[in-house]
Amino acid sequence: MRSGAGRSLNATRHEIHRMTHAAERWRYFSAMVEPLLIDGRRAWLKQYGDTHSRRTVLRLLDRVATGLDMAALKPPPHHVGEQARQTEARRLDELRRQHVRVPQVLGQGRHSLILEDLGPSLASHLRDAANDAERVDRLVGAAIEAIRRVHAQGAYLGQPVPRNITFDGRDVGFIDFEEDPLEVMELPHAQARDWLMFAYGTARYYDERPLRFTEVLREGLLMEASGVNAQVHHVAGRLQGLARVSRRLGRSARALAHAIFVMHAATSFSLLFGIVLLMDWISDGDLDLLTALV
Repeated sequence: MRSGAGRSLNATRHEIHRMTHAAERWRYFSAMVEPLLIDGRRAWLKQYGDTHSRRTVLRLLDRVATGLDMAALKPPPHHVGEQARQTEARRLDELRRQHVRVPQVLGQGRHSLILEDLGPSLASHLRDAANDAERVDRLVGAAIEAIRRVHAQGAYLGQPVPRNITFDGRDVGFIDFEEDPLEVMELPHAQARDWLMFAYGTARYYDERPLRFTEVLREGLLMEASGVNAQVHHVAGRLQGLARVSRRLGRSARALAHAIFVMHAATSFSLLFGIVLLMDWISDGDLDLLTALV
């Protein structure tokens, strides 16, 4: 794909139209994102495919979430093609009106959007900071504060995992909105889902420091509405059995286990009690303290 540089944005209107029109040929494939330059500045061409390969998995997840009374984990519809593009464009407009830092739409086609670049992903920053615990804490803390501000505006995100969070060295931003959780749940559930998704996505960077991860998350959750905290605690509690099994498997499964128990501890009625439970669980994967109590 060709890219334009050194010209004004107005001078590239024709080129934007050409690129979005050309992107329509990809609509029969899964969503694709590729970089381009507009007036010497990086942007992204996002193409929305027409495949429905996730329908079976989403139905299964919906049944599990419903059966276990976990409304915050009900999967939203996986839109494709024009509907996915419309959903993302609508969500971007809604979030921008709520003062959330999201990409500006620079151009669009029937199955594609050209989006502003907001900087490197949080995931890339965290990988670079793998051996610098203080930097990891600063990056994760900045993301937590940004999510907290989003929720304070009455907004929600959907998939705030590190690859969908950006940081340009000053401001935190958010990307990827072709799904809308509010189609299947209420706002407190959608905001609880944000925290659960974020915890799962960042747990791997605290593999050796789960107690610190609990403290960092709790600082953000203390400012949340009680209904959101209650939902996070409820879901994490329902998933304790899965956590005990997952911690004995591979790294991704262990990250899931850590995320589940850390979120449960971070939303416990007492920080000290939550930390005691977390240390108990880390030692052998079982909650001996609760077993003794019952």
